[in-house]
This record gives sequence, C-alpha cells and structure tokens, in this order.
Amino acid sequence: MKQTPKQYFATPAGKLTLAIIAMVLCWTVLIVYLSKTSAGGTWFPSESDIESVRTDIKKDTNSLHAAEAELDAFLDLQASYEDSLATYWNADRDGQPETELRNLVSTAAQNAEANLQTLGSVRTSNINNELSYADLDFTVVDEYSKVIRFFAEVEKCTPRLSWRRVEIRVEPNRARAVTGPGARPGAAATTATTTPPAQMFRTTGQVRVIKYSPAGNTAKLTGSTTTTKTTTTAAATTKTTTPATGGAAATPAAGTATTPAAGATAPAATTTQPATTNQPAAASAAATPAQQGPAANATTN
Repeated sequence: MKQTPKQYFATPAGKLTLAIIAMVLCWTVLIVYLSKTSAGGTWFPSESDIESVRTDIKKDTNSLHAAEAELDAFLDLQASYEDSLATYWNADRDGQPETELRNLVSTAAQNAEANLQTLGSVRTSNINNELSYADLDFTVVDEYSKVIRFFAEVEKCTPRLSWRRVEIRVEPNRARAVTGPGARPGAAATTATTTPPAQMFRTTGQVRVIKYSPAGNTAKLTGSTTTTKTTTTAAATTKTTTPATGGAAATPAAGTATTPAAGATAPAATTTQPATTNQPAAASAAATPAQQGPAANATTN
C-alpha cells in the first residue's frame, strides 16, 4: 500500500529524513552568511583576502631574513671574541699583570740597552666580570737608535702590548769644553774644543693590555688563600715543650748528641775550675761530670 508524504513523515524514518533535510538547510544558510563576513572569509576567501595574506607572508619572510642576518652577525662577533681571547692577557697563563707587566717592559728596556728612567705602577679598570684594562706608564731617555730598539723589543712581548700613548721629545743638548791633549794638570789649556754630547730623546708613553680572567679563577684564588691560612694556623698551634729554667736536665743516652731548643735555658755545668778548651757550650752543659772525665777539668796553662 502506497503511503502519502504526510503518512511517511509521521513514521520514525520520515521524521529522521525531515531532521536531516532541516540540518542541511541550516548549514547552507550559515555558510552563505558567514562567507560575506570577515569571520567567514576563510571559507570562501575573496581576491582581496588572498592578496592580504600574500602581503603578510612577504612581511613575515622579510622579518625572518632580518632575524637570520642579526643571528649571523652575532655568531660572527662571538667567534671573533673567542679568537681574541687567545691574544688577551690570561691571568691563569701569564700571571697577574700588576707585577708581570712591569717585568716585561723592564726586560724590553734591558734588551734594547735603553735607559728606562721611570716605570709607573699598573692601573686596572674593569670592563665586565671577565675583562679589564691594565695600563702602565714609562719614561725612556736615551739615543734615538736605542729608543727605536726599545719599541721593537716591546712589540716582541707576549702577550702583545698595545700602545695607548707615545710622546718623543728632544732633550736640551748642553755642550761641554774638552781640553786638548797637550794640556798639563794645573796649567792653562793650550787647545780647548767644544764637543757636543750625543743627542738624547725623552720618550714617555703608556702601554695597555686587556686582562682576561676566566670563570672560576677567583674561586681558585680564594680556595688557595683559605688553604694557606689554615696551614699557617695549624703551624702556629704547634708548641715545643722545653724544660723550665732551673730544672734538672735529662742525661742523654750514650753516643747521642742533644741540642737545646731555641729559647730554652740550658742548665749550668758544675765545674770546680773554668774550662779553657774550645768545646761548644751546649755539649759541655749536656755532658755529666762522669762522662767528661779528668780531661774536662784539666787547666791548660
């Protein structure tokens, strides 16, 4: 028997079909409505939406390239910094510049046979936790050739010293009279010539090094200082027991030499006559009259 639509929709299957058709219609209306708004642009994007997305992609790509360029520059700077650390003054490798820097400049002047007139103290200034400057002033007064040799010796120093300041000035040249070979002492000079001394140059300058203190160096120095203090304290608590003044001295065993401790008072030897032999006082005091025998009390005329 054929059912009419009204009878079919009255059945459970008809009701389910009607619900599905209503749901499809609702989704269709929503999709069409949302496609005309900004929220629904992703469902059915227009040409302007596509162009806007392309512009955003291009901006993000440029930003990414700029960030990569900055990262490459940072990595290059970090590599250059790590390479430069090998040329800096390393406190663990080269010692403390407060003393070693003065030794380097002094040795350079000795090798160049230059007159190092003054050598200042090393001044340090911190850059960060690991780097600091160390500056040293000096004055050299000598001939120009020796000054040049001094510069060359400073350039050979390891680690390399950089020049902070250099000034070269000509020293006033004072001529002196030299008597000729025919003059006699006490007589008037027959020939007097004026011989100018060698031209001297006063060179004042300042050298600088960059001190690199690796991480943990301070902890090492602090640990060694603590150990030294502990050792000194332990050594200070060691006591030496000596017999009291006026007490009886122990008789040493046969064949054993006894030396009194520093600061201890040795008991006086009991003798009837002063001994004139050249024996040490400690040995005479430690030995008993029985061990000294008659020869110890003998008097040498």
